Amino acid sequence: MNKKVFAIILIVCLAFGVAFAAKASGLKVGAQLGYGGFSFTITDKDDTKNYLNIADGGFYFAVDGKYEFAKNISAKAEFGAIIMGKSSWTVSYNGAKQTFKADAFPIHFSIYAGAEYCIEISKEFCVDLGVGFDVLMGKMADNDSDAESFNAAMGPALEADAEYHINDNFKVAVGGKFAWHPINTNKDITEFIKWLEDEDTVTNFGYQVYAGCTYAF
Repeated sequence: MNKKVFAIILIVCLAFGVAFAAKASGLKVGAQLGYGGFSFTITDKDDTKNYLNIADGGFYFAVDGKYEFAKNISAKAEFGAIIMGKSSWTVSYNGAKQTFKADAFPIHFSIYAGAEYCIEISKEFCVDLGVGFDVLMGKMADNDSDAESFNAAMGPALEADAEYHINDNFKVAVGGKFAWHPINTNKDITEFIKWLEDEDTVTNFGYQVYAGCTYAF
């Protein structure tokens, strides 16, 4: 079995393991549904009108677990996936812009771990602010035979949501996460970025917007 496929399966098993452990230990578990994606942009340092952008977005779902280790402060772990996305390539040169769209894009898996602080607005309502580390991994091309296109992009992330407490156990929320990914594991991508550094600026980030719910056992 391909080592990368095995690693993904292992992560999925760990995520479900966290959910079952939460039930036994009093942690909070939740689920999220929404839209997620990433953007990879190469911009000319001398003329920002000249750039290449590769973007993808699609249906996002995730499971997460929280543990409150101090008043209003929680540790959070999250595992999700972005599916049914369609990638687009946008080229801009001297003010002329053209976009090409692909038929589909491979599944991307998202892993996030961090800390979250709850700002209590009222007994039923709070705003959660979080900071952590985010990983977005998947193939850079929709080609099963191209194993070398697999990449794990990673870096710091910020998350925020508005949470309504229906009762002591059940909560619903809407929010989003933004991650900056300066680290890439794919050798071709890292070498390409290094080659561009003198004349171009490279930005790589991921994002998710979602509605979700949390249940405390």
